[in-house]
Amino acid sequence: MNSLVFGLDEQTRRRASALSDPTRFSIFGFIAKAPGPVTVAEMTEFVGLNHNAVRQHLAVLVSAGLVEESVATTSTRGRPKLNYIPAPAAAADAMLSYRRLAVLLVKALSKSLSPREVGRVEGHRVAAEISGDDTGLSVPEVVNLAMVQWGFATRLDSGENDAKVTLTSCPLLEAVDLDPGVVCALHLGIVEGILEETAGETLVRFEVRDPRVEDCEIVLVGGPPNREV
Repeated sequence: MNSLVFGLDEQTRRRASALSDPTRFSIFGFIAKAPGPVTVAEMTEFVGLNHNAVRQHLAVLVSAGLVEESVATTSTRGRPKLNYIPAPAAAADAMLSYRRLAVLLVKALSKSLSPREVGRVEGHRVAAEISGDDTGLSVPEVVNLAMVQWGFATRLDSGENDAKVTLTSCPLLEAVDLDPGVVCALHLGIVEGILEETAGETLVRFEVRDPRVEDCEIVLVGGPPNREV
């Protein structure tokens, strides 16, 4: 499969599963946004859990390839402290995201389409491909996995009649800084295209925020999709 195609691979499944837990999602977001390595003690204070619970969550994040663990250098006796940083693979994911962005923007220019319009076309393709890989996925799960494939850290919260996909660790920060309207419109179009292809949910809100400060949110409810956001 071409590296620019949204395949539903095992790494994607593991990452989505690891980040589906709200506490792990918060811990990963804390690590990703920290200016340097963070310790278990810092994360314990942040989430308000005991050390053993935090270590268990960190083990899952490490296993999923989202976080890297190292032993801190120390001159004191006792159990060595562990440091945690985002896994180096995150940089590779960001590069892949920029390649995808470049390809879609070239398509937009060559066909005189807006970023949102070319995003819709891509969303139809993504939905067909992901659903073809695993037909048991719900529409919110397809949207969630599509965003994971763009390099976001995501959390999917599903209620009885609605669902929310929270996006953090934006892989396209530099591009967003240059023109958030282009990048965010492209992702909005992708979500709309997925909903049009699956005809299963309505996009209620795509809440775009400064990704360096707050998380973005995609809110869906059951029913036929529309384009009003």
